[in-house]
Amino acid sequence: MESDARPDPRPDPRKADPVPRARHILISSMKDEGPYVLEWVAHHLVLGFDRICVASNDCSDGTERLLAALDRAGYLTHVPNVLAPGDIPQHAGYAAIRIKAGIDATEWLMMLDADEFLNVHVGGNRVADLTGQAGAAIDVIALNGMCFTGAPEVNWHPGRICPRFANRLAVGHRANFALKSLTRGPERFKGIHNHSLVGFQGGRVLRVMRGDGGSYDLEPGVPLWKQLRHDGVRPVTHDLAQYNHYPVKTRDAFLLRRARGRGAVPETTAETLRHTDAYFAERSVSDGVDRSIGRYDAAVAALMADMQEDRAVRRRQRDCDTLYGAMAARHRL
Repeated sequence: MESDARPDPRPDPRKADPVPRARHILISSMKDEGPYVLEWVAHHLVLGFDRICVASNDCSDGTERLLAALDRAGYLTHVPNVLAPGDIPQHAGYAAIRIKAGIDATEWLMMLDADEFLNVHVGGNRVADLTGQAGAAIDVIALNGMCFTGAPEVNWHPGRICPRFANRLAVGHRANFALKSLTRGPERFKGIHNHSLVGFQGGRVLRVMRGDGGSYDLEPGVPLWKQLRHDGVRPVTHDLAQYNHYPVKTRDAFLLRRARGRGAVPETTAETLRHTDAYFAERSVSDGVDRSIGRYDAAVAALMADMQEDRAVRRRQRDCDTLYGAMAARHRL
C-alpha cells in the first residue's frame, strides 16, 4: 500500500546535529511570553539555528507548559529556572542552560529575548550566511536593532507578530543603538548576559564585526557588558543583518510587560522604572516601514503549522492565548 505522506523539502528541526557538531545555538529566558513563543521558535529554526534553548520562570500564562511541550516534541530544550531571592532571572536562566544543555560546544552563541527576531540581509538570509561574513579573526558579531512601533494595532489579539508590525522608528533612533551579539567560542567566557557574553578568559584583545561588515578591537580592561550593550558612538547600521525588536506591540500587551517586571534585574524589583508611559510614547512614533522580515513568512507559517500537528503543542498554545488574553483584557482601551 502506498503512503499518503508527501516528502517534505524543509529540514526537520527535530533532527538537528548533536551538540558537538552544532554551529549556531540560540538561547533565551522567558516569562509570560506564551502567545509569542511558537512564532519566535519557528522563525529561528527557519534561520538555521541548530539548537534553541529556553529557560523560563514564574509564568502566569502557560509559557512554561508550552515550552515543555515543544521540548517533548523535539523543537527546543526547555530549562525550568528556579530563582533564589535576589537572582537576576536572565543571568540565572542562561547559567542553568549552560549547565544542562552543553552550549559551550557550539561555534556561535546568540541570546535573544522573545520580542527580538534575527533578520539577515545577506546570502540566503540564514544565520550561517551572516557568520560566514566573519573572518577567522572575528570573535563577536555585534548587531544594531530595528525597533518597531505598535501601529496600527490598538489592543492585543492572537496572531503572529512580524507580519503585523511593520512601522519602525527612525533608523538613527537611540533605541536602535542597542546591540545583540553572536559570539564565537562561548567556552572562553565566564558568564552570559542578555546582550553579550562577559568575562573573556582568552588573554588577548577581542575583535568585533559590526552590521556593516567593518571591524574594530574592544578596549582591554573595560567590561564587555559596557562595550557590547549599547553603541552610541558609531552610526546605526543594518547592512548585513539586524534584530527586529517589538518592545511595545499594543498598549495592553505593554502594560502586561511592565507588570511582570524585568528579566535583567532581580525579581524583587518587579515594578520596573524603565517601562514607563514615556518609554511607550517614545517607541510609538513611526518613521517608516520595514517589511524585510517578510522574506521568512511562508516558511515560518509552514513550520508553525507543522509544530501544531503535535496535539500537546496545539493545546498549550491555545491555553496560552486564552490566559494571556484574559490578562490583557484588564488593560484594553
